Amino acid sequence: MKLYLVRHAQSERNQGKEHDKLSETGIEQAKRLGLFLKNKHIDYIYCSEKERAKETLDFIFNYIKKVPTVYTKGINERDQGIFEGKSQKEYFFHEIELKSKGVDLLTHVPDGGESYLEVEKRAQTFLELIKNKHKFNDHILLVSHSAFLGMFVLRLMKLNIKEFQYFAIHNASLSTFELDEDFNVKDFEIDDFKHLLKYSSYEREKVERV
Repeated sequence: MKLYLVRHAQSERNQGKEHDKLSETGIEQAKRLGLFLKNKHIDYIYCSEKERAKETLDFIFNYIKKVPTVYTKGINERDQGIFEGKSQKEYFFHEIELKSKGVDLLTHVPDGGESYLEVEKRAQTFLELIKNKHKFNDHILLVSHSAFLGMFVLRLMKLNIKEFQYFAIHNASLSTFELDEDFNVKDFEIDDFKHLLKYSSYEREKVERV
């Protein structure tokens, strides 16, 4: 089995705005993802219900054939409760304040939201779904978010939740996992972004040697 984990392309929220739509840069990133995935023979797709994830997949669909696709809240980003819709920078400073007070960020639940541990449980549940539903030779694409994909990677590789501090999942990055018949990881690459360089569509000026 091959799993392709895509974090949605850059959204306007990443630029400190409230809108959940892709930015101009994000649209270009999503197109480059599509070009990379064009010949990967995807058999099944799962996508977050968030607008930025669905829009990313819409641009990818311009390059790959449409296959069975499920939009599910099971792989939505962590629910930040009262901070939902606010900038990442604002929530980042909130977490710094909590940490200074000795609050365990893994178990902390924002008002109306969920903890990282709860996201980890969602990731495990979804991993079991894929394991039980799909065939050994399936190629599956997930379009999701940084926190969920981070927890999904940890569960896939049977790592402690605290290992999340040693890697990141950036916008429009691609993490690839090859699994054996027993659902063990044979090979992997996390947070790859070579496609964002390889499939550049910008025309560059010719630089003359002086």
